[in-house]
Amino acid sequence: MLKILPSLLFFLPLFAHSAEESVAEKESAQPYAVTNKTSTLEQAPAVQENETELFFRQCYAQVPSIIADPNPLPIEQQPINIDAQKLYAVPSRLVYEEDVNLTQGDKNLSADKLTYYLEQERIIAEGNVNFNNGQVTLSADVIERQLADNKTSLYQTDYQFHGRGGRGDAVKVYDNGEGLYELNNSSYSACPPGDNTWSIDSTTLYIDNKADTATAYNAILKIKNVPVFYLPYITYPISDKRKTGLLFPSFEYTSTNGFTVNQPLYLNIAENMDATITPTYMQNRGTLLAAQYRYLFDVGSGTIQTEYLGDDKIREENRYLFHWDHNVNFANNWQFNADYNRVSDEYYFTDISTDYGTRSDNQLLQTANLKYVENNWNSELEVRSFQILDDDNIPHELLPKLAFSAYQPLNYRGLQLDWYSEISKFAHSDSTVYTGTRVHLEPKLSLPLYYNSLFVNTELKYMLSYYQQDISDATKYDDLSETATRYLPSFKIHSGVNFERSFSMGDGEYKQTLVPQIQYLYVPYQDQSAIGIYDSTEMEVDYYGLFRDNRFSGYDRISDANQITFGVSSSFINPQGKKKVRFALGQNYYFTPSQTYVPDYDDDDDNDENTASRSSLIGELDINFENDYFFHTGFAFDSDQGEFTSSNFTLEKRWSTNTFAQLNYRYYANQEDDDWDIKINQLGTKVNWSINSQWTSYASYYYDVDYNHAYESLVGVKYQSCCWAISLSYDRYMDSYYGDEDSIKDDYESEQSLTLNFELTGLGGVGVSSASESLFDYGRPFYLQ
Repeated sequence: MLKILPSLLFFLPLFAHSAEESVAEKESAQPYAVTNKTSTLEQAPAVQENETELFFRQCYAQVPSIIADPNPLPIEQQPINIDAQKLYAVPSRLVYEEDVNLTQGDKNLSADKLTYYLEQERIIAEGNVNFNNGQVTLSADVIERQLADNKTSLYQTDYQFHGRGGRGDAVKVYDNGEGLYELNNSSYSACPPGDNTWSIDSTTLYIDNKADTATAYNAILKIKNVPVFYLPYITYPISDKRKTGLLFPSFEYTSTNGFTVNQPLYLNIAENMDATITPTYMQNRGTLLAAQYRYLFDVGSGTIQTEYLGDDKIREENRYLFHWDHNVNFANNWQFNADYNRVSDEYYFTDISTDYGTRSDNQLLQTANLKYVENNWNSELEVRSFQILDDDNIPHELLPKLAFSAYQPLNYRGLQLDWYSEISKFAHSDSTVYTGTRVHLEPKLSLPLYYNSLFVNTELKYMLSYYQQDISDATKYDDLSETATRYLPSFKIHSGVNFERSFSMGDGEYKQTLVPQIQYLYVPYQDQSAIGIYDSTEMEVDYYGLFRDNRFSGYDRISDANQITFGVSSSFINPQGKKKVRFALGQNYYFTPSQTYVPDYDDDDDNDENTASRSSLIGELDINFENDYFFHTGFAFDSDQGEFTSSNFTLEKRWSTNTFAQLNYRYYANQEDDDWDIKINQLGTKVNWSINSQWTSYASYYYDVDYNHAYESLVGVKYQSCCWAISLSYDRYMDSYYGDEDSIKDDYESEQSLTLNFELTGLGGVGVSSASESLFDYGRPFYLQ
């Protein structure tokens, strides 16, 4: 029943919308006008305030902003101005008293008394002394300053840095005039003024404003003025800049792994590289060591991640993960990309939490490609393989593919010539599976025409493919031949009209677009059973997929077609250029049913030809209700069989940036040649609720309707102040399952975990869990612009 709901929801908003407009349309609606296709209907969304800026504005409203020195002259050339109620002179010095105020460039000093030693260019200020240089504000009993070299000493001092957290007190402060401070018998905290949640007391503290780091000796960490930890030496960042040191640990308890704790160590190797080493102790498994290395060189940027668990106590084997990604643009036109992933076993992501895989992953990509790009042509060399985690349906490896594509306007009545060609060699890890080499050539001649709102695109192409296959050890592929050649022409004409009208609704003026489209596609049938399946599969269809040339990916199968496609889409746009409603509906109609299919070599009974007279009816609807409610639904309805092959809907209510509730449903039926009848029939919800400015709760729940069990249940709460943050979450989720469909209810296993994170702001930053950190990530329910 649930799978029918998206189709009902698709039409209900249209009926409601029509009823609301009926009165207004009589007075203000205009007939549809044919409009220029290139007319501007959308504008970029408004820029929202950066979350970091908002956080700082709330937390450090009482902290002065950084003020740059407007004087371009060196400090020794800047004039000194002194005001006071009294002034008297004695040999070699001037004495100012009562309301003394000294300025030099961006620096200001006030005191009850100030003595200026003329020959030494030295100033001593006493009594209610305050100093401000645009970077820091200090209050002291006595300040001694050398005007020539900008060095300053302060006694019995309170200080507050500008533009960020960072304040404290000290018996003595020495400023070398270049942004380096030495504090004796001092305290330091990154908490806002008036918040004493944590502080670090030390005998000697060095603060480097240029490097944004602090180094303390004989340091004591205090929480609410209670000593909790002693360190003879500690260095930590005083801003968001990178700094070598320990990050905050995280704690977790799971039903299988037991008590788990990890302690990251961050290494700031250089400006262009860093590393993080994280030992993780798991009570029931052992200790896992993870190392991440990030780099940025002229030869490219990338990340290397390694993880190793020796002699897992539960699995009784060594476990490992390796990840490498690399990207580089060089010599103007060259691009190189690599992405390699490997784990020791199929249960790695189920047993071990990592940022480089999820519990739902069943294959890992291993690929590299080299591209050369020019304005009208490009070429590519690619290798590609996969690690399959369930050991079934292992795909072919691409070793390698060399491709060339080009585009050239012919300067004759708008004609364009496109060319694509490739030569691909396929290997396989199983010696009993066929391998081969494919050569594919595809020239295309197109004529795109635009007449104001009308567009007509005509394409004619010719597809030539040659296969040389090794089937000597492949015993179950009777139809394959050692060589195969395929010649197929293709003709397509695609046309549509962009209508537009303005109308009034409520107090606003709106614009509606209506785009009906029609396409005819013809590709003759050719028997392709002699060609093996290397990288082709039947693709899922959305609204725009109805207008594809081929319903298969890759080139091992090219679908024959004698079909016409009808589609219509419409959008409602508000005065600010934002789409408030969008819907689309379309379907393919076959004059001749397609006879091309992807064979199942393990089951000949599943290789029936297609006899359908039309494709599934595809529908999509997106609605934005006053930027508070967001709705999306879509479905694919098999008109011949009278049943849904897929459907989904999402409804979200958003109260603020971090407060929302979402209900969603997904249904997808597998093709008949798959082992499982149902792939997804899932109902879920996700909530993120800001109780106030500091407390946030989050929860998610996903339930399988067919198998009557929960995929995941997650609930958590986090507290984040301007000074510290803590989060606690409980998660119960289904382990990866590779068994039979009939026994899933009895054989599936669940895991439970309890996770605690705690951090102090200003000692490495804040990063706590959110509602998106689950098996099912938060998905934006609509994509209206």
